[in-house]
Amino acid sequence: MGDGLLFMPDFSPDDIDEIDRLWRSLPADHMWSGWAATGERPATVWIFRTLTHWRRFPLTRTRTGYALSDDSGNLFREAGSLGELLQAVEAVPQLRRAATQD
Repeated sequence: MGDGLLFMPDFSPDDIDEIDRLWRSLPADHMWSGWAATGERPATVWIFRTLTHWRRFPLTRTRTGYALSDDSGNLFREAGSLGELLQAVEAVPQLRRAATQD
């Protein structure tokens, strides 16, 4: 990881529309429960997962795609496409305390 992170462009309105289309295409019970961003060209988009899998991930753009960080802001995955990004969100384990709430 790393070369793509040297230059981190903001999300364009088209990027935001693409994220929204991907999120809306998922079933209602999917673990990706939502996303948030502020402004017309945000530097970060927040990805949220459901309470049982509760996590909040900052998503940033890179020169080659996307970078996803954990709850503490540590980079853990780069993705070249939103499809890869979705797989990254699904692959993150739920928090231990959340696992006992079921």
